[in-house]
Amino acid sequence: MSATESESAAFHRYRRRIDYSNAATRNQVIELVRSLGEGVNSIAILGHENQVYIQTAFIGDRDEFGLDFRNGEPRQHYTVNVTSKELVLAAFLSYFDGDNRWRTMVERKRDPHYERLQG
Repeated sequence: MSATESESAAFHRYRRRIDYSNAATRNQVIELVRSLGEGVNSIAILGHENQVYIQTAFIGDRDEFGLDFRNGEPRQHYTVNVTSKELVLAAFLSYFDGDNRWRTMVERKRDPHYERLQG
């Protein structure tokens, strides 16, 4: 399976991929997000279909989290940096629960980086 594929509610860990085959639980989401920046895990992705996902990456040298959302094509990739792991957790749980609160928790900006790479 290629790195660009995503399955519903699948997580990816830094340098190791974990596929919960559509069976991620709320507790798994909580556990993974809380572990970010605490050792092995620095990236988490939660997806519903190919190229539709929310992701975060811990940026250790700045003590921040990149929080991204992608809605299909490279031109529909949005990003913001935040300092609160609790905000990241709230966004992931909102996305997991299928409500739209995660969309308004922070102001994301379109990230043209992916258009240049994949456009």
